[in-house]
Amino acid sequence: MAIVVETGLGRHGARRAADSLMPRIRHAAGICTIAGSFTFLFALVIGLVR
Repeated sequence: MAIVVETGLGRHGARRAADSLMPRIRHAAGICTIAGSFTFLFALVIGLVR
């Protein structure tokens, strides 16, 4: 019975780790997207000025 409890906790812990990892990846992807957009707009403005 103790093995079943430990396995359940192990699975729950792994699931919790995966749940906390996905928002971080999405947040990092969002930051990269915003940074890329600003970089593109900045390059576009420099090109128009020249």
